[in-house]
Amino acid sequence: MERTERLAALASFFACSTAEAQRLSDAMIFVTYRHGQTLIHQGDMGAKVWIVLDGQAQLQLIGSDGQVQLLMTHGAGELFGALPHERQFVSDVVALNRIAVLEISTASLNRLLREEARIGSGLAMILARQYHSALDRMAARITLTATGRVCAELLNAAGEGDAISPPPVVAALGLTAQTTRETASRAINGLMRRGILRREPDRLTIVSRKLLEDMVI
Repeated sequence: MERTERLAALASFFACSTAEAQRLSDAMIFVTYRHGQTLIHQGDMGAKVWIVLDGQAQLQLIGSDGQVQLLMTHGAGELFGALPHERQFVSDVVALNRIAVLEISTASLNRLLREEARIGSGLAMILARQYHSALDRMAARITLTATGRVCAELLNAAGEGDAISPPPVVAALGLTAQTTRETASRAINGLMRRGILRREPDRLTIVSRKLLEDMVI
C-alpha cells in the first residue's frame, strides 16, 4: 500500500489530521492474510490491535455442540484486538477471502491515545459505529428468517454497487448470516432461479436490488 493511501485511510478512519495519521502509521505495519488464515487462535494471549483496510475478518468460536459459531465480522474501517490491555482471545480470528490490515501493538496504541486526543476521539467513533453494527446484526438474528439474513448479507457485501467480487464463499456466507451452508446455498440458488442474482466466473451480480431487498424478511 502506498504511503499516501495509508495516511488518507487512517486520517479518514480516525477523523484526525495528516500529522496524527502519520504518528499512527509510523507505529503500524501493513500485513495481508490469505483466505482462511488465522490471525490469532481462541485461548491465545494477544497484545495486538488490527485495523481492517480491505476484506473481512471473522471472529469464530466453537460452540457447546462442537460447531463453529460466528461471534462478529469486521470489515474495512473497523478495529479489533486486545484493547485496552493484553488479553486472552475468546475466539479465533480468521481472514475471509484476502484481507489487508494495519497491525499495532496494544502498548503502542495506548501510548498514542494518551498523547493525541483526536486519535482517542476517532477511536471512540469507530467503536461506536461497531457497537451499532453489532446491535443491527443481533436484531437481524432475532427478527429475520434464515433466508432473509442471507439476503441481507449479500446486500451488505455488495455495498452501494451490484457486484460481489470475488463471489462469496457459501460456507462463510452462511456463517455470517448465522445459518448453515446448506441453507445459504439453497437461498442463493433460489435467487438465481428467480433472476435476482447472476453468477459469473469472478463475481456474483445482483440483477434486481429491489427484489433482493424485498427478500429481507
